[in-house]
Amino acid sequence: MTIALTPWLSIAEPRTDIADGSFDESLFAADLGLVAEGLGPKDYLDPYTFCEKTYLTGNLRAVLTELGSRLAGDDSAAGVYRLQTEFGGGKTHTLLSAFHIFGTPEKVTGTDLGRQLASLLPGNSIPKAKVVVLDGSALKVAPVVTEDGCQLTSLLGHLAYRLGGKPAWEKVADADKKMHGSSTVELQALLTEHSPCLVLVDETLEYLNKALAVAAGDGNLAGMTLTFIKELVTAAANTRGVAVLATLTSSRAEDYATVAGLEMQDRLSRVVGRTENIVTPVEGDDIFPILHRRLFTGVGTPEQRREVADAYCDWYQSLADALPGGYSEQAYRDRIAAAYPFHPELVDILTNRWGSLSGFQRTRGALRTLAHCVKALSQARSKSPLIHPGDMPLADAGVRAEILRFAGDSYKAALNADIIRPDSKAQEEDARRGGQVKDAMLATGLATTAFLDSFGPDKVLGASAVHMLLGVGRPGMSRGLIEDVRDTLEGLLWYMRLEGGRYRFTTEPNLNKVVLEREAAIEDRRIEQVLRDTIKKVVPETEEFRVRPWVHDSNDLPDEPRLTLGVLDFEHRINGETTPTTLALARQILENRGSVFRSNKNSAVLVVADSYALTKARASARTLLALQDVQSDQVRLKRFNAEQREQLTKRLAGTQDRLPHQAVMAYRHLVLLGEGAGQVALDRIDLGPAGADATITGQVTSYLTGADRLIAKLSPAALLSDRFGLLPEGTDMVELDRLAGYFATLVRLPKLSSRKVLQAALAEGCARRVFGLVSGSAPDAPDSVVRFGDRLDDSEIQFQPGTWLVRGTVAADLQSRSPAGTAGTGTASGGDSSGTGSTSGTATGTGTVGQGTDLIGGSGGDTSATGGGTSTGSTKKKVVTAVRLTLDGIAADQVRDVLRSAINPLAAVGASLEVDIEIRADGPAAGIPREVLELTVLEGLRQSRIDAKVDTTES
Repeated sequence: MTIALTPWLSIAEPRTDIADGSFDESLFAADLGLVAEGLGPKDYLDPYTFCEKTYLTGNLRAVLTELGSRLAGDDSAAGVYRLQTEFGGGKTHTLLSAFHIFGTPEKVTGTDLGRQLASLLPGNSIPKAKVVVLDGSALKVAPVVTEDGCQLTSLLGHLAYRLGGKPAWEKVADADKKMHGSSTVELQALLTEHSPCLVLVDETLEYLNKALAVAAGDGNLAGMTLTFIKELVTAAANTRGVAVLATLTSSRAEDYATVAGLEMQDRLSRVVGRTENIVTPVEGDDIFPILHRRLFTGVGTPEQRREVADAYCDWYQSLADALPGGYSEQAYRDRIAAAYPFHPELVDILTNRWGSLSGFQRTRGALRTLAHCVKALSQARSKSPLIHPGDMPLADAGVRAEILRFAGDSYKAALNADIIRPDSKAQEEDARRGGQVKDAMLATGLATTAFLDSFGPDKVLGASAVHMLLGVGRPGMSRGLIEDVRDTLEGLLWYMRLEGGRYRFTTEPNLNKVVLEREAAIEDRRIEQVLRDTIKKVVPETEEFRVRPWVHDSNDLPDEPRLTLGVLDFEHRINGETTPTTLALARQILENRGSVFRSNKNSAVLVVADSYALTKARASARTLLALQDVQSDQVRLKRFNAEQREQLTKRLAGTQDRLPHQAVMAYRHLVLLGEGAGQVALDRIDLGPAGADATITGQVTSYLTGADRLIAKLSPAALLSDRFGLLPEGTDMVELDRLAGYFATLVRLPKLSSRKVLQAALAEGCARRVFGLVSGSAPDAPDSVVRFGDRLDDSEIQFQPGTWLVRGTVAADLQSRSPAGTAGTGTASGGDSSGTGSTSGTATGTGTVGQGTDLIGGSGGDTSATGGGTSTGSTKKKVVTAVRLTLDGIAADQVRDVLRSAINPLAAVGASLEVDIEIRADGPAAGIPREVLELTVLEGLRQSRIDAKVDTTES
């Protein structure tokens, strides 16, 4: 939870023209030459207004005091001053201050600046002087004819004319016209005549550059001008009441980066350096009050600023090793309070890092940029306690123009793709995460911080982890959240890269963009092949399941007793518009094999792809192929730095590791037949999350086992239970091959993990006298062998015709009467003829009995086995002697199902059949076995969704 600090906009008050965006940008681009000619904005032309908006820094106060003392006749004050600044470091503002204060002191004495300065000068007053402006950008090298007929040819002529008009110029006219220059003595006399006077020299390098092309004697005008400047500063230094304030660097230094330009600047520095006193108007944190004075009418009380500063530094201290200790010390608290509402880090970027860049002037560039920043944030009603680097509104046209002025238009693509547009990567991440990330625009702020730190004089550019934290962090915000979003952006943005531990924007697309472009070119057939290869690896065959991948129709899924897991081809999916069609296809496959009825319905299951999860897997497969293509592109690899190559390797390995798990998650829908309301139903189960090393087969096995629909151990008593219904009431025995077939066909029964499960249950049941096992031509045949109470090896039990499971009471009776009987005599005290036993889990669902089915490897069977429904006990059992079936609403395509499910099984037990609208079956003398009626006929009809009215005759 972020600590509730008051938004800066509720404390600081931007100037009206700044807040509403009506300010004139020329207010931050003063020009001495234009002001001297009476041109420019009112804020620069009017002395009073200018001084009211000027903050008197310590260095500005010092140079103005020195100039005032010199002009007042103090010989101890220096006569020549050179302004040494970074480009845009306040030199023009210093020149304008001297121009207004000493040229028209009577107009500024009522300002705070005027009063402060006067109190520091002799007589507590500001001396009035003749102020001459020699601005190289405003002066032509060609002769200039004045209104009174003077032809000004060189700086000598311009100086004389500005000091004393035509009379003064006429004294140097000949030397001026011939560009012969003057002498120190002559210049001293000229200056003395017009003292006190102040000569302001600006943009000298620009004038010299123009003068190189003008011939003068044996050389050029530039050489003569250098001599003149040397003589001027020498004369001024030795003349009472005269001062020279000069700048040697150009505000357009990039125009003079040639060999000739640099040589000229060096020569100029040596000429002036003999008599100069160096002044730096704006140093260090002097910029803070300048920003306040120019952009705001108020920045809150010291107590309000201190409260914010303490909250930030206390939070910085809580971050322990994330930030150097200096960020929580008193000095930094003071900086935050002094810079308020700006974070010091933002001002440092603009003045220190950008200040030395060609095209960005330190003070005026910072003023313009921050004016647009304050404007945009004011109009957006910013809620932040400070204006951080990450709050810089790069989407604002004014801010963007200032940055592109030195960065270049080639960065527009990076800004549009990653930061400023609503669909940019950073803004989309803010929207995706929501909550505090969205409220603070954290992703956009981190990207903005990296962008601002991508320019400067350092060899290693970009924002370090510390810079990123300072760029967006505020009291109460989670460091982990910031770092998580930052790390996400590393793999998301298109133009930001990590180099040497720093996040930096370039105009060259990074790995993210390169991979995205490669992804667009990946063919669908390649993606599908990767998916098929991956899915095949994560659906291995096991002891329980045989696997059949890429099932398109029912012919692709075998109709056999062995458990079979079919993988429905991923063109058929769930959780989308195709879900109903997909489920209908799945049911058709599970209930049929081609054009015939599927017998082994309980042996077949399907897994089906999830639309959304499969889309993710497809995306990863596409990315994997793109990464592999990039890795094999040697030309592209050479353009990557070490970090990018390492990132490529890691992303490739990560995608390779991630895809198999996504494939498992994609095939998360298990579809199989079950029982619902007494009818066959289609069960669809979401297998849910999967572990890192999970397989599809494992997921299916785990679910079925946990739901007791797949068992590895079977209780013998369960074979006799009413819940299983394998021996209906009145039935004492069932052949083993048919018993095994029930588990493959009846979907209401659990699935057996292997043939050994039933073998073990039969061996255990026999040993415990739960039931007996009888083999022979018939259960009650004289030569039949009765095993009851015997301990059998599982392998002795074979699933074939001629072997029956019989209830315990019947087995005991048969054993007592059979001469071929074996050991294990006695009462069936361990038996359970009532069928109350249970399996290791519950069994749900319903299914059909397949004739002659051998689930566990037997040779098949004959469903007409006569012993199935025979009562051999001492009490005669009731049998079905006749049955009449009435089937309503039979469709033409269901006739085959009626034949297979009803007519053939009845005929197989020797019943004489009459079939018309009704099915009537008269049983043989021994009767129709009840299990045939209930487990084969009626169950088969139910699975075919055929309603039947049943009338039976029993005796």
